[in-house]
Amino acid sequence: MRWTVIVISNSQIKRILVSTLEDEILLAVLEGQQLVELHFEEIDSESITGNIFLSRVENVVNSLDAVFVNIGTSKNAFLRNKDIVKKAYLQQLGGKATDAHRSGAIDSLSKGQKLIVQVKKDPIGSKGPQVTTNIGLTGRFLVYMPYSTTVGVSKKIEDPEERKRLHDFMGGCIHDEGIIIRTVSKDITLATLEEELHTLRVKWQEVLKGFQRFKKPRVLFSEPDILEQLMREKYDTTVDEVITNSKEVYSRLQEILNHFDKKYVKGKLRYCPDDILELYNVNKQMDDLVKRRIELSCGGSLVIDRTEALTVIDVNSGSNQSNGKSRDMVLETNVQAAKEIARQVRLRNLSGIIIGDFIDMENENDQMTILKVLEEELKKDKAKTSVMGFTKLGLVEMARKRTSPPLGELIHETCPVCKGEGMVFSPKRIVKRMERELEVAAKMKDVKEVLFTVHWNLSGYLSKEWRERSEAAYGKHLVLEFSRQDPNGYDVRYKKE
Repeated sequence: MRWTVIVISNSQIKRILVSTLEDEILLAVLEGQQLVELHFEEIDSESITGNIFLSRVENVVNSLDAVFVNIGTSKNAFLRNKDIVKKAYLQQLGGKATDAHRSGAIDSLSKGQKLIVQVKKDPIGSKGPQVTTNIGLTGRFLVYMPYSTTVGVSKKIEDPEERKRLHDFMGGCIHDEGIIIRTVSKDITLATLEEELHTLRVKWQEVLKGFQRFKKPRVLFSEPDILEQLMREKYDTTVDEVITNSKEVYSRLQEILNHFDKKYVKGKLRYCPDDILELYNVNKQMDDLVKRRIELSCGGSLVIDRTEALTVIDVNSGSNQSNGKSRDMVLETNVQAAKEIARQVRLRNLSGIIIGDFIDMENENDQMTILKVLEEELKKDKAKTSVMGFTKLGLVEMARKRTSPPLGELIHETCPVCKGEGMVFSPKRIVKRMERELEVAAKMKDVKEVLFTVHWNLSGYLSKEWRERSEAAYGKHLVLEFSRQDPNGYDVRYKKE
């Protein structure tokens, strides 16, 4: 089975586009004609984040205030003392009620004891996965937390009446268990929420049955396939259309969307055989992601620099100086820059500390305007973001929770020409683009040969095996030429019969 890409868009119209190529899913979000999010996912991803395991304690390391547990994978998992929820400790280990006030539970653990754990972070390098006993089963509208006792409502649901409606209803539904009400629950019927709560409870009961039944470490619950996970996180009632150029994906999306809520998905899914990445100008906007400098329509620009500690975004007035640095000109440039900063933060998946160096503003009302623009634009971001305000030096402090690696780590590598002064697209990304060119060429009946001219840096990736596999897959003869041209791209020519 071959999958490939997901894309999303929105102006007055919001679209999710799903395409397929080899073993990759790409998810992009467009607001209007602008690309604001981009996600690459391997179909056969080995990620176990979110999966729930029956684990067995291997050894307690007091110096680390943690435990290593066997979850049945090649590497033991790391469980911090602070990630052992007391309620879970009591129920799973048969602790006494007085133990609920203990600062931790690892002192009472011994080798061979069983625990239910959920993976927080995938293994990296020589390190095993990180796990927690604070279990959370994620649904479309709710996160069910059996070892909690609280009801939480997403902060992105701001209407006080709606927050109260959801909190009061779900609070009356749970008994010695916890719930987080997700953003997409806004305006959803209470019956729908109650139905999902029941579904999540059933899943949890299956986990408990497995925990009682089995003795050896094993997976008790797995997250759904990557396509369903992506749609669960990105699809909401504001989406007007879902488009795919794969009949296979179309069928799978029908299953997923109908399961979400037929009322909101009816008539929104359609099949389009064209190259949707070209159709919606995604490829061109992807090319801009290697640039430090982002031009603004007002004549100003942004310069984005990432360091180990933080990301700095500098705002320049550029050519927007026709009337000198007047207050109106400065405010105009800074407002447009604030909107673009919010977009770039989402698009590049920047996280941690983010500093915005805007053009100096002496008027406090103008500063407040910029902060309000940032806050309003960042409401569109599903990741947790905070705008702290201006420092004494006139810099804007922001923070964004890291949920996945920055986009740059996935699509960039050190430039082979300047040796670190700049970034270029990784060979894998360029090869994927070339394969999409071949997919288009495969539909051209009069084309018998495709000739690519690429940077020498790709020579190790475009092997004889790759060429033979591609010729068989797309039915065209391939010719490769290597040069020292732009490492971010390639030239393609077609030879007709």
